[in-house]
Amino acid sequence: MTTEKKVTGYPSIDKPWLKYYTEEAINAKLPECTICEYLWNNNKDHQSNVALNYFDRKITYGEVFSNIEKATNSYSALGLKSGDIVTVCAVTIPETIYSFYGLNRLGVVCNMVDPRTSAEGIREYIKEVDSKIVVTIDVAYPKIVEAIKGTSVEKIVVISPADSLPQPKKFLYKAFKATKIPNDNTHIKWDELIAIGKDEKAEIVSYKKDTPCVIVHTGGTTGMPKGVMMSNDNMNAAAFQAIIAGFDFKREHSWLNIMPPFIAYGVGNGLHLPLVVGMEVILIPSFNPDEFADLLNKYHPNHMVGVPSHYGNIIRSPKMNNQDLSYVIAPVVGGDAMDISLEIETNKFLDEHNCTYPVCKGYGMSEVAAAVCACSSHECNKIGSVGTPWPKTIMAAFDLNTGEELGYNQEGEICITGPNTMVGYYNNEAETNNVIKQHEDGLMWVHSGDIGYIDEDGFVFVKDRIKRVIIRHDGFKVFPSLIEKTVDTNKNVISNCAVGIADKEHSQGKLPIVFAVLNDGTDVERTKTELFDLCKKELPEYVQPVDFVFIDKMPLTPIGKVDYRALEKEANRV
Repeated sequence: MTTEKKVTGYPSIDKPWLKYYTEEAINAKLPECTICEYLWNNNKDHQSNVALNYFDRKITYGEVFSNIEKATNSYSALGLKSGDIVTVCAVTIPETIYSFYGLNRLGVVCNMVDPRTSAEGIREYIKEVDSKIVVTIDVAYPKIVEAIKGTSVEKIVVISPADSLPQPKKFLYKAFKATKIPNDNTHIKWDELIAIGKDEKAEIVSYKKDTPCVIVHTGGTTGMPKGVMMSNDNMNAAAFQAIIAGFDFKREHSWLNIMPPFIAYGVGNGLHLPLVVGMEVILIPSFNPDEFADLLNKYHPNHMVGVPSHYGNIIRSPKMNNQDLSYVIAPVVGGDAMDISLEIETNKFLDEHNCTYPVCKGYGMSEVAAAVCACSSHECNKIGSVGTPWPKTIMAAFDLNTGEELGYNQEGEICITGPNTMVGYYNNEAETNNVIKQHEDGLMWVHSGDIGYIDEDGFVFVKDRIKRVIIRHDGFKVFPSLIEKTVDTNKNVISNCAVGIADKEHSQGKLPIVFAVLNDGTDVERTKTELFDLCKKELPEYVQPVDFVFIDKMPLTPIGKVDYRALEKEANRV
C-alpha cells in the first residue's frame, strides 16, 4: 500500500483513494494497442477456453478469433477502410462481437445504435456519420429499410440471433421468427458476408493513440442526442483500471452480460472488460428483468452487472427462496444511484444467501467510457457511496458558480479527469467544450452534471442531478426535451413539459409524463390519442410518455422559465 502523504484538503491533490490500491496498480502502464489487439494479447495462449455462452452453445476464444478474422476480411472485401464509420443497429449476439472487433482491425469506427430507435431517428444517426454500410439485427430490418432512404447507405449486412444458435433452437427461430430478407446485391446475410471475404486478405491498421473506435449515443441538457466518440485507449483504460482496481477477476470465472452493446456500459463493462480478462461471457441478447432470477439459478455467474431495480427484482423473487448465492463474487450495480434502503436490503439478502460480497456500486457516464469508480473490494465499500476512483483517474467536486475545487464533504459538480475521457462528441465541438473544460491545474476535466462530494477517504457520493434526465427503473435515461420537441409538432399544443413520475411497479425509477397547454376549443381526448400515436411513431419505446395532462398555463420561475420542478411535484402528488 502507499505511504502516508501530507493532506491539503483537496481530493485532486491528496488522492486519498490511492491508499486502497497497491503500488503496482498505481504505477501500472496503460495498454497502448487497439481493443482487438488487447483482446488477442490477453487470450492468445488460452484459445481453448470458453469465451461466449450463447443459449448454451459454448464458443471458445479460438473460435472467436477465427470469426473475427473472417469478419475482418469480409468487411475489407466490401471496401471498408480506416476512418470509415459503419452504423451497427444490433443487440448482443456473437456476430455483433465479431463485427465489432473485426471492424476495429480495419480502423473502422462502429456507430452503435439502439434497434428500438424510430426509423427517423436511425436515419439521422446514419446521415450524421455518412455510413455507406449498416449492420442490423434482422428484427430491426423493416426500420432500416425506411431509415436508409435519403442516405448514402449502399449495403445492409443482416445478422440474426439464429446465426449462432444451437440446433434445434436455430430451426425454431427460422421457422417462426425469422425476418424475410431480399436476395440481392444490397442485402447481405452473415453467411454470405463470410463467403465474400473467403479469398480476401485484409490490411490490418496499426494502433494510433486517441483514434476513435466506437460511437455510442447519449443525450444532453438540450435533449439532442450526441455521439460519444471513444478511442481504443478509452476502452482499454476503462477495462485495465477495473482489472487492477482490486476486483477478484479470474480467467476461469463467468460473467452474465445483460447490458446492450449500444451503450457505453454495455460495450465496455458488459463485453470488452470480461473478454479481456478471459472469462466466459454469458450473452443475453434480450433481457427481461423479471427473468433475472431464472438466469442466476441456471448459469450461476460469478460476476454480473445491472441497474438498481434489477436487484430489487432479485431480492423479491420467490424463485430465489433458499437459493445458494455463494458463487457470486461481484454483484455490480451502475447506471443510476442506488437508494440506501435498497442497498442495505440487497446486502442483507446477499448475506442470507451465502454471498460473501456486498453489492458493488459504481459510477460513470458515456463520456468517460462508462465507469470511473467503483466499490472494488470490501474495504472500498461505504454505504451510500459509489466507491473510489480508479487508480489512474482523478475525481473532485467543483463549485458551480466559481469553478473552484471544493474540499472534502462539500457538495458541488462532480468532475473527472483521466485516460477514460472521450475523444469528444462527433462533429460537435461546441457541446464537447461544454463538457470537457480545462481547469487552472492545466488538466482537462469532464463535467458530469451531477451534484455530489468526495469524503476524506476518497469515496464518491452522488446526491442529485443537474440535468433533467429521467432515469427509468431499468437504468435507461429519458431526456425530457426529446419528448417535448416531438409533442410540440402537434398543431394543438401551445407548450409542453415532460417530467418524471414515480414508477409504482418497481422499487425505484421514473417514467415520463407530459404536461401540455392546448389551444382553446381543442378536442382534448382526440388530441391525447394523437399525441400517443405521434410519440409511438417518433420516439424509442423506452421514451414513451405514460400520460398527458392538460393544464391552463405553465408554471413559471421568477425569470420566466417553465418551472419543471413544480410540475414534478404535481405529477408525483399522492
